[in-house]
Amino acid sequence: MQFQLPSGLQQELLAYDPKLKALAKETKAKTTKRAKYPLGKIPCLIPTHIVREQLQLDAIEQINASPAPERFHRFTKVVDVATPQARTITTAILYHFEQCWYAAWLPGKDDDYVYGYFYAFKDTTTTQKVIDTRIWNSREHYNQHDLGRGSMLYYCTVYMTKKAIINADEARRWRAIGLSSWSQKGREIATAISQFEGALQESIPTWTDSRSMFDRLACDNIWDALEIPRLMFQNVADKSTLPLTVDTLLDLAKNFKETTYMTSSTYNILSRIAHIISTPAIKKQLQAALDRSLAAYQDPATEQRKQVKYGYKEFSKVCASIYKIHSIWPDVPIDYYQNYYQELRTLDIENLRTSGISGETQVVKWLREHMPVASFFNMLRKTKEKLDTERNRIRLHSEYDYVTHFLIEMNDTFDMIRRLLEHGKIVEPPKRWRMPDFHDYVQAENWKIQNPKLKLHQDLFPQPIKIDVDGEAWTFLQPMDTHQLSAWGQAVRNCVGSASQYAENIKKRKHFIVLCMVGSKPTFTIQMDVSMGVMNVKQIAGVANQGLSDHERDKYSTAFKQALQEREKQLASES
Repeated sequence: MQFQLPSGLQQELLAYDPKLKALAKETKAKTTKRAKYPLGKIPCLIPTHIVREQLQLDAIEQINASPAPERFHRFTKVVDVATPQARTITTAILYHFEQCWYAAWLPGKDDDYVYGYFYAFKDTTTTQKVIDTRIWNSREHYNQHDLGRGSMLYYCTVYMTKKAIINADEARRWRAIGLSSWSQKGREIATAISQFEGALQESIPTWTDSRSMFDRLACDNIWDALEIPRLMFQNVADKSTLPLTVDTLLDLAKNFKETTYMTSSTYNILSRIAHIISTPAIKKQLQAALDRSLAAYQDPATEQRKQVKYGYKEFSKVCASIYKIHSIWPDVPIDYYQNYYQELRTLDIENLRTSGISGETQVVKWLREHMPVASFFNMLRKTKEKLDTERNRIRLHSEYDYVTHFLIEMNDTFDMIRRLLEHGKIVEPPKRWRMPDFHDYVQAENWKIQNPKLKLHQDLFPQPIKIDVDGEAWTFLQPMDTHQLSAWGQAVRNCVGSASQYAENIKKRKHFIVLCMVGSKPTFTIQMDVSMGVMNVKQIAGVANQGLSDHERDKYSTAFKQALQEREKQLASES
C-alpha cells in the first residue's frame, strides 16, 4: 500500500526522506548562481595596439571559467605569410597561477623596448602564502585598485628595455616561480610560456650556447662578448670606444699588473712578455687572431658566443705559451716564436708541468742547463706532426676552432725529471733530444727509484747463449735483476721492465722472461711457462710490441731450438 504525499507535506517531512533530500540539495546547487569572475576581473593591461581590448576581456572571462591547469590564453599571429616559412607565433600570453595574474608580450613595430610584462593580484592572506615573495614585497610600488569590501587589487606594467637588460636584469619575469612542466597544474601553462619564449628569442639577437637568451643582447661591445673582467677597465671611461688590438691589451695589462690576486692571469702575463709580442712579426699574427674575434662579433650570422671567442682564445694561448717558454729560457731568439707559431697555438705548452715541491727551480734549472732551446722547439714540431697524424680532429667541447693537443708525453717526462731531482738523483741529458727516447730513458730511471734492485731467477739460461743461424748471431739470455729487465724494456720500448707483475712472476717461478738479441740489437721479448715438460710461448713481441712475421717466427723457432740444445749440452757436461 502506497500514498503520494502532497508537495507541501513532502517538504515538511524532508528530513525523513534521504533520497528526496539529496535531490533537493542537488537542485538547489544547480540553481545557485556561480560568480562570473572568481579569480577577479582585472584591467586590460596589455597595450591595446598589441592585443585588442575585447580579446583581452574574452581571455580574462575564459580563464576565470577554467580549471587551474587551463587558466591561460595565447594571443597569436601568422608571420611570413607569403613565404614557405609561414607559421603562427605567440605574440602575447596571459595566465593565472597561484593567486596571481601574469602576462607578457612582444613589442609592436614602433615600440622601443624588448618585451613587456605585468602582474596583478588581490591583497589577501592566501595570496601572501603562495605568491612569489619578490612580487609580494614590491606591491607598495604597484598601482592599486579598490575592489570594495576591504579587498585591494595590485597591478603593475613594465616595459623591459635593452638598457635594463644590459644592466644585468636578465630574469624571465613572465614565468611564475614554481611553475613546472612536470606538474599537472602547470604543464599546459608551461608549454604556452615556452611558445612565447620561442617567439621572443626570434625577435632578438641570441647565441645558442649561452645560458641566458639575453646574453647577446646584453653585450654592448666586443669586450663584453669576450667576457674580459671589468677590473681590466677600472681606469677606462668608455670601454666601447677601445679597439680590439694587441696594443690595447698591452696598455690594459700595464694598468692591471698591480692587481696581485690575479697574478697568473693572461693580463699579468702580457706585461711580462710585452717586448716579445710587440715585435712586428709576432704582433701581426696575434692581431690576425684578434681580428677573427671582432669579425665574428660583428657578423649577425654568428650563432654561438664561443665563435666570437675563438680568435681571442688563440691570442691568449699563444701568449701563455710564449710566457711559459720565456720563463724557462729568457733569451730565446724572437725567430723561434715566429717560426714555430703553429706549435704555440696548437700544443698545450702553457700547461707544461715544470713546478713541484720545491717550486719551479729544479726542473726549470735542469732544462735551462741541459736542454738547448733549439732541441725543445724541434721536439715540439715532431710532437705536433705525430699527434696530427694520430688525432687530427677537434676535441668535443673544445674552446678552439682548430685542432689542439695535450702534451701528455712531455708532461709525463718533466714530472719524472722532477721526482728524480727531488730524490737527489742525477739526470743525465740524452745524446739526442728525441721525445720518445728521452721519455723512455727518464721513465726507466724513475722506475729504479720506485723499485729496488732485486735479483731474478736465471734457471733456463744462467749465462747468455749465442748461436749462429744462417750466418747471423742470435743471443738468448734471462735478466739477472729487475733493473736489467727495466733497461731491456726501455731498449725495446715495451712495458716488460715497468710492469711489476712480470718481475714478480719471475720470482715466483710462474713464468720465464727470455730476451733475444739479433746481432747486437735487442729484438725479441718472450714470455714462457712450463707444463708437463713442455715449454709454451705465452707471448712474443718485437720492438715496440710489434708482432712477428711468418719469416721471423720461423727463424726464431729454429734459433730457440738450437739454444735449448746448447743448454742441454752444458747441463750434460756439468753432471
